[in-house]
Amino acid sequence: MSFLEIYGPILLAALLGGGSAGAIGVYVVGMRMPFIAVVMAHAAMAGAIVGTLTGTSSTIWAFGGALAAALGLGYALKGRTVDPNLALGSLFSLMMGISFLGIGLVKGPKTEVLGLLWGSILFVDTTGLWTMAGMCLVLLIFIAFFEKELAVILFSRSLASLYISEALIFAGLLVLEAGVITVNLKTVGGLLLFSLIANPAAAALRLARSIRGALLLATILGALSAVGGFLAAYLFDLPVGACIVLTSSAILALAVVLSAQGRRCHA
Repeated sequence: MSFLEIYGPILLAALLGGGSAGAIGVYVVGMRMPFIAVVMAHAAMAGAIVGTLTGTSSTIWAFGGALAAALGLGYALKGRTVDPNLALGSLFSLMMGISFLGIGLVKGPKTEVLGLLWGSILFVDTTGLWTMAGMCLVLLIFIAFFEKELAVILFSRSLASLYISEALIFAGLLVLEAGVITVNLKTVGGLLLFSLIANPAAAALRLARSIRGALLLATILGALSAVGGFLAAYLFDLPVGACIVLTSSAILALAVVLSAQGRRCHA
């Protein structure tokens, strides 16, 4: 069998997962709330571990955990009912505590739950691929339908609230972010997933000259991070999740250098 016949589904999962993470990352990074993604990723991981412990669907629990964290933080941060750093730090600590407690409670081999920490795209199945494809389609439709409103929200959430249903669109964005995190959890892992969301988007926002351009570039760079990370792991027999994150970090570092050179050339 050829390389593509064996690893084709894995490469497709990398393209879908990395591309969707890069696209949602443009809004996460653009609205200066990247650490919400950190907390959501760890909430999804904690939820998945609870699902494993209870013998129920880890995917549903992961989505529920990420969504609960997103909406709770969104409400708290918008209303300024608590200090943002305190809210983020407290919830992050809670999710980490639940995750490691759950790992300790698992009887027998812990391979499945440890995979939620570090991820492994090698075990993606047909159901996982269809879920990723569906998530990408929903995300694409949402961005296309609310493109102008999302651009206004990126510029100023307070200004957007005067003209559009900002709270509803922002909530929809958080739901989609929870979905993207959930479908990528087993691919990259809860401890590393934030990097795949933030790094390609940060690189794209540095290089692109429009929101639409940043979305396209972030999608490409996210997919490149996932595919490049998998290929590096395959060639050098390394952990896939770590290689994906290192690839995305290298892409961001290159973007920083290129954008700095571009500014000097125009100075």
